[in-house]
Amino acid sequence: MLLFLILVACMACLAIFLILNKKVVAVEREGVVKEVLNKDAFVVQFDDARPTIVRFFGISMASESEMLDDKIFEFLNDEIRGGRVLIKPKQVSTGDVIIGEIHSLLGEYFNATMVRRGLARWAPSEAPDDRDLAEAQKTAKLEQLGVWNPTVRQLLVGKLRDDYEEHSPSEESAKAASSEERDDYSVFADPELNPELK
Repeated sequence: MLLFLILVACMACLAIFLILNKKVVAVEREGVVKEVLNKDAFVVQFDDARPTIVRFFGISMASESEMLDDKIFEFLNDEIRGGRVLIKPKQVSTGDVIIGEIHSLLGEYFNATMVRRGLARWAPSEAPDDRDLAEAQKTAKLEQLGVWNPTVRQLLVGKLRDDYEEHSPSEESAKAASSEERDDYSVFADPELNPELK
C-alpha cells in the first residue's frame, strides 16, 4: 500500500512539473499588413482576429543617425505593406504585441531580408540559433551594404563624436579644472603596477 501511495505521489509530481513547464507552441497565423507604424512594427489584420501589432524578432533596425530610414520605409511600404504574410510568433509582449518572424506566402523571410540589405543587424542575444539571420549579416558585411557601408559607419562615428563634443566640458573649463589643486594619492600607488612611479 505504501509503495502504491509513493507511486501515485510521484506521478502527481511529474504531472504538475509537466504542466508548469510545458512549452506553449506558438501558432503560425496568416494575415494582411494593413499599416507600417514605424521601422519595425506593423498592424496586421489576421484572418481570425482583430488587427494586431507585429514586430520583427531577432533583429535591430539601423539607427536614425545611420540615415537609412528612407530606405527602410521604402522597402517596408513597397514589399510588405498590403501583402499577405505568415507570422511565426516568438514572444508576446505587453499589450498583445506579437514579436516574431515575418514571412511572405512565397517563403521570403523578411527579418533576414532586412539584415541582408543592411537595413538591420542580427541580434544574437535574441535569436542566437537563427542561421538565416547569421548568414544574412555575413552577406551584408561582405558586400558592405547599409549599416556595413563604410560611409554609413563614418556618419555614425561622426554623429557619436559630435554628441560627445556637445556634452563634454569645454577646453576652458577643462584647463580650469586641471589647474585647481588636487589631492595627491600617489603615495598609495603600487610601483609594480605603475612604472611611471619608479
